[in-house]
Amino acid sequence: MKNLFSNNLVAKWNEVLMRSKRILIATHINPDGDAIGALAGLGLYLKRMGHHVTLVCPTPYPDFLEFLDPNKEVLVYVFEQQAVAEATEQADLIIAADVSSFSRMEMMGPLMKQSKPFKILMDHHMDPVRNEFDLVFSSTQVSSSCELVYRVLKMWKPHVKITQEEATALLTGIITDTNQFANSVFPETFLVASELNAAGANTEEIFSKVYRDFSANRMRLMGYALQNIKLLPKYKTGYIVLTREILDAYGYRIGDAEGFVNFPLAIKGISVSAFFLQREDHIKVSLRSQGSIAVNEIAKKFFNGGGHYNASAGKMEDVPEKIEERLKEALGTIIALT
Repeated sequence: MKNLFSNNLVAKWNEVLMRSKRILIATHINPDGDAIGALAGLGLYLKRMGHHVTLVCPTPYPDFLEFLDPNKEVLVYVFEQQAVAEATEQADLIIAADVSSFSRMEMMGPLMKQSKPFKILMDHHMDPVRNEFDLVFSSTQVSSSCELVYRVLKMWKPHVKITQEEATALLTGIITDTNQFANSVFPETFLVASELNAAGANTEEIFSKVYRDFSANRMRLMGYALQNIKLLPKYKTGYIVLTREILDAYGYRIGDAEGFVNFPLAIKGISVSAFFLQREDHIKVSLRSQGSIAVNEIAKKFFNGGGHYNASAGKMEDVPEKIEERLKEALGTIIALT
């Protein structure tokens, strides 16, 4: 496996880690499998190396990821602001995982950004805000932040074996962020997955916990979403809208709509999928595409977001009635109409 970063960068990482006793690892708002996988996998590894580690996320993670945090050690900022503030104050080092900038932590971002500790970024998204960090490990040539974390750890301590728990966390992030190895997969991704599997990560158990352990309400909500896919054949696009009214009717819990954005792509002739989830004060926008359609461009220009070429996200004002109009306007800038 080729080295993802220079030896000098890893040497600097080693220097910083050797002088850091208390480490805080933080990730983005509405954390997904890659975010929690990176927190758990990296956190367990650094604890094993003798560091005191605190794991933090701005908002709760989905219930189906609880198996990565069996002892409920992850601090959730919206519920434990004082504890997070104290951990930040006591930290020698902050590692931001699966974020391109502190702004993706939203309400928790200013606390992290303005804090005094040395700051390291570990991320795979485009356009990292490098000036917010003292050391940056960033590459878009990996499937996920979990793959990036693993490859940094293997460069740092090539002879240290990954434990089963660490491997499970990191492989979960890879599986979920690639949509089960369907997107953003590189040759090294399969090699990393193979090594994590050899270290004890059980893919069948991960799939069971992530994709086969849903509530009845989640399955009924999925049925509603499938029955209410709206098609825009002119733009080769399908989209789904879930309003707060619908979410309430199906007893929605965080994570219940995970993966819904991919449903329209299963329809013949559809190359772009959009998913709109109404939250308290805005509408979350998720975008996916196939082939040479760059949804990250419209995520940035029309939905105050960004991301990868074929997988991006953003948000818009809380007005569901404007969704189709805004989506058509955005698609018109990247899809040639015939």
